[in-house]
Amino acid sequence: MSKDLRGFLAFEEERRPGSIIRVREPIDPNKFETIAFLHNLDQLGVAKMVLFENVLTVAGQPSPFPLFYNSFITRQFCADTLGMGDLESNMDLSLEVSRREAQKGETETVAPEMAPCKEVVLKGSKADLRIFPIPMHHKDDAGSYFTMTCIMKSLEGGFYNITFTKNMYYGPSRMSFSAHRHHHLEAMVQEYEKKDKRAPVIIVLGHHPAFYFSSCCMTPYGNEDYLTASAFLEEPLRLTPSETWGEDFLVPADSEIIIEGEVPPHVRESQNPFGEVMRYYQWKMEVPVLEVTAITYRKKAVLQDIWPGQMDHWNLGGIPKEGSVFNVIKKNVRGIRAIHLPPSGCGRVICYISIKKEFDNEPRKVAMQAFVEMPNLKLAVVVDDDIDVFNERDVLWAVGTRTHWDKDLDVIRKVQTFRDWLGDAVAIIDATRPLDGDFPKRNEIPQEVIDRVNVSKYLK
Repeated sequence: MSKDLRGFLAFEEERRPGSIIRVREPIDPNKFETIAFLHNLDQLGVAKMVLFENVLTVAGQPSPFPLFYNSFITRQFCADTLGMGDLESNMDLSLEVSRREAQKGETETVAPEMAPCKEVVLKGSKADLRIFPIPMHHKDDAGSYFTMTCIMKSLEGGFYNITFTKNMYYGPSRMSFSAHRHHHLEAMVQEYEKKDKRAPVIIVLGHHPAFYFSSCCMTPYGNEDYLTASAFLEEPLRLTPSETWGEDFLVPADSEIIIEGEVPPHVRESQNPFGEVMRYYQWKMEVPVLEVTAITYRKKAVLQDIWPGQMDHWNLGGIPKEGSVFNVIKKNVRGIRAIHLPPSGCGRVICYISIKKEFDNEPRKVAMQAFVEMPNLKLAVVVDDDIDVFNERDVLWAVGTRTHWDKDLDVIRKVQTFRDWLGDAVAIIDATRPLDGDFPKRNEIPQEVIDRVNVSKYLK
């Protein structure tokens, strides 16, 4: 069977009993209750997936679609999406992502009657967004939003692009299309607008988590994202003709829910505030509009959502970028050992990189490469290969004991342009030991003794 969301859920419940909380009591996503539930779990330090089985639609009616969260909330869950088994090293996950990103899979087109996403097809007035739960996420959000991937097909290049973004609910067949200036989606919208054409778009509201993981790699504009998704799934990505455009626009056949729509040219409407990945409200802005043409879904479909600005969101966006940037830096600095975008930087604005330094200029060299690849990045901390970049206490210890502020801190202006309020300057901290000269030796315990002394029986 092809990989899909329900297969992943069944696998996790069998492999890791208790990893999924099923909430069967009524809960209202329109009143922030689903997000409040996730918040309270987070405050208790509980990192589990959650399936809300009894929710209300945006119209306040009982929903046939459960809401699913937190498939990326731990690195182990992320490894499970890639079929890696138990993680022995956090960097193993980043390296596996980097390996799959460099590959190209393949696609397979199936007839609509063989596509699970076509078990129910709604067109015309029946294609009504009010059948869905569309959650409110934060107190001052302008409205209800879907938070999953949009897919477009380039008018000029013919390639498909998968991008995580949000869609604010305007009405039964109308919502926002958040194609920002840094998005590949915006470039595609402009292709269609230059020719005064309506741009076809789909929203995928449920698929195997590896499908979504693939969309967060730092692939260049023009990449065929369906082939990258296939590489992450490690099987052909099954596609089927869309309801609105037929074989001219193929959709992922094993999706839970697909919304088809078109972006009319030169139309903009307001959206936001919206609490986004940096844990701040995104300002009000004018964005394109999406007009719904069809809705298709499988029977007993599950709708996926993201709680923005939390661990699930940070892992989803950050881990693929760790793999992408590792691939790029490795071409220039062979001594790179590990890279991490920590939760303290929202998986975006802070980066820790460890290297086995061969030349004194390498810390700045790898940092500058990271800034080029990640337009959100503000701070790069480069450490020696004896430092675990996934242990923030270890990293800050290196910063505190191996840095001379008069020569190891650099601030470089006019580098970033992604978010104006973040500023355009970046900083590099070289927390590596000097290659020449005396430096104290780090405290050690003999490894064979560490391996021999067992404390587990005292912790039961």
